[in-house]
Amino acid sequence: MIRVFPFEDSTIAFFAISITALIYTAASNIVMKYLGDRKRLKFIQDEINRINKVALEAAKSNDEKKKKEADELQAKIPDLLKESMMLQFKPLLVTLPLFIFVSWAIKQTFPLFEIKLAFAIPVIIQNLDRFPNWRDTFGVFGWFILTVVFGGMLMQFVVSTIEKKGKTS
Repeated sequence: MIRVFPFEDSTIAFFAISITALIYTAASNIVMKYLGDRKRLKFIQDEINRINKVALEAAKSNDEKKKKEADELQAKIPDLLKESMMLQFKPLLVTLPLFIFVSWAIKQTFPLFEIKLAFAIPVIIQNLDRFPNWRDTFGVFGWFILTVVFGGMLMQFVVSTIEKKGKTS
């Protein structure tokens, strides 16, 4: 095992892992914003919903002209889905290697870190025979993941609140 800066102090480890996770989350959000094009994804989703609504209305009516128009519109859906997938995949080309590197680096830097929470939370991946598994103790990677998940939720909430306030002003 290669150790870059093996720290044993749990307080330093806690803050370093948490700050690293929050920086990773912020970087991921920035990458998603600029490579993911959320507005275009929203447009594609709305367009697919509109096409499906038109197709449903055409199926309910016995108008052949409406059915033909609906079929023509539905022919656009595969291209829209393909574009949507590509827009969602592009950010992964940056964030996934970054995630792998950062998680490896913190495991090497804080190999003995362990945190025990005052409460247990469900963990999905450990043992699928006893799903969900409730845990209160986490190592480096577990704490990193928890901080990324909850930090990401908090960041999304803050960003959406700021965007809503900006639209109403």
